[in-house]
Amino acid sequence: MKKLIIGSAVLAVCTQVNAAPSVQGYYQAKELITYTTEKIQQNKAEFFMLDFALTKPAQSQPLWITSNDALGYFQANNTDVNEDEFTRILTKVSPNGLQDQSVCRVDSQGTQVAYFANGRDNCSEHYEQQPMAMSKKGNKVSFMRRWDFDNNQPHFDIQSYDYTDQSETLTLDYLLQFEGRWIGTVVRINKSETTLSSGEKTPTYDVASYGYSGPRSGILSGGESLLYSETPYYLSDSEEDTAQGSSAKHLVNTRFYTVSLVDADYRGRNLVTTSPTYQINRDFVKAYTLENGKTAYFVSDPQTFRIDQSLTGPYDSGVYMDETPYDPERGTDAASSGEWVSHAFNNTHHLVSFSPTYCMIEDIAKDRPVTSYLTQDGTGSWLPSMYDCKQHENGTVPKVYTHFINSNGDEFPVTAYKQSAKDILYVRNQHPQGEEELLTPSEVTQLVNSSRYQELKAELSQRFRWSEPYSILY
Repeated sequence: MKKLIIGSAVLAVCTQVNAAPSVQGYYQAKELITYTTEKIQQNKAEFFMLDFALTKPAQSQPLWITSNDALGYFQANNTDVNEDEFTRILTKVSPNGLQDQSVCRVDSQGTQVAYFANGRDNCSEHYEQQPMAMSKKGNKVSFMRRWDFDNNQPHFDIQSYDYTDQSETLTLDYLLQFEGRWIGTVVRINKSETTLSSGEKTPTYDVASYGYSGPRSGILSGGESLLYSETPYYLSDSEEDTAQGSSAKHLVNTRFYTVSLVDADYRGRNLVTTSPTYQINRDFVKAYTLENGKTAYFVSDPQTFRIDQSLTGPYDSGVYMDETPYDPERGTDAASSGEWVSHAFNNTHHLVSFSPTYCMIEDIAKDRPVTSYLTQDGTGSWLPSMYDCKQHENGTVPKVYTHFINSNGDEFPVTAYKQSAKDILYVRNQHPQGEEELLTPSEVTQLVNSSRYQELKAELSQRFRWSEPYSILY
C-alpha cells in the first residue's frame, strides 16, 4: 500500500476539530475523508519539530532542536513539498513554529513520545499535560493537542495515521469531559485496495464516525450516533464492476446510515414523546451527469426515520423531495418547497450560517438578489413554492444574503456558489426522487441488531471507556 504523502497541492489549514458537523450521511462520509487526510497532512507540518525529535534517543533532560535541522529532516522526507507553501501553512497555524525549541523525548509503554519542554529542566512521561505531543509506535504516528478552556475541562484533539502493505488507517478523535464523563467524536477511515471484475485495481474506503454526548442535561440533548456505510465502497467507471471477494461495493450500490439514539423531546407527525428516540438517516447515492458532461454523486433519496427507543409504537418515516403529493398512507402533505435541492446544496457546501431554500439557490444560479422572507420578529421564515419564488406571505420582511459561512468558519460570497447552484438545479430530475421504499420498524430493528452496526459501535466507542481516553500510546 502506498504510504500517504504530504503534497503542496493538498496541504491545507484545518482550523476546527470536527469535519462539518452539520453535514449528513454520504456527504459527511465524503467530507470526513477530505478533512481527516488534510488534518494529518497539516500535522506533519505543524509537528515537524517533534517529528524530528522522535529520531533521537529518549533521555531525562530536554533536547535542543534547531529549526534548520528539523526542517532539513522534513524536506528530505517530503521532497514534493514546496518550501514557501510549507512556511505559509506553518506560520499560519503556529506563528512561532520556525523558532528553535527545547523538546522532551521520552519512551512510555513501548511508545516513542515527544513534546515541547516549555522551560522545564526534566522530562517525564506525562505528555498529556502539554499543549502538543506526538508519538510513534511501529508504523503508527499520533498527534495530540490539548486546550484548557478552564481548569476543570481539558479538550483533546487527537489524530493518528497507521499503514500496512495492504491498507492505511486514519483516525480523528475529539474528547472533553462534561459532568464527570468523557464525551466527543471518534472517526476512523480505512483505505485499502481491491481488484475489480474488469481487472482494474482501485482504492476502497470504509468510513465510520461515532459521537457520544451522554444523557440529556437540562435543555441540552444527549445520546449517541454512528455514521457508516453498509459495506466499504469504491468508485469506478462502470457501476456493474464487482470487487474481488465481494469485499466492497460501488458507491451507488451501497447505503449510508446514521443511527442516532437521541435523548431529547421529539414532536413529529405521528410520534410525540419526551423519551429517547432512535433517529435513522439512510442515503441512496446515484451518479448524475452535469451540464459539462462530468459525473457528480448526490444522494437521490435522503430518508429519515424516528421511533421510540423500544423500537415499538408510532413512528415517522419520510424522504427529502422537491415535491410531494398528498398521501395519507405515506404521511405526506402536498408540498413543492424544493427540499431535495436544498438538502443537496446545503450538505455539499456544509453551510451552518443559514440553510438556503430552493428559491434562494435559484437566486444564486440566476444572479438575482439572494432573498429570504422572515417574520417581523426574525424567529421564523416563509418557505415559498419552487414554482412561485416571488410569492411571500403578508407580514414577512425580505432579507438579502451576500455571504454564507460554512462549518470551517469560512465566509464566501453567494456568487462563489453560482456554478454549484446551476449544477444541482440542472441534475435534480435525472433520477426519480422518493422511489425507494421508506424505512420500516422491522428494518430498523434489524439494522441496530446487525453485526456491522454492533461491531463498528463497539470499535469506535471503546475510547470513551478507557481510563485515559486521550492516550496516544496505543
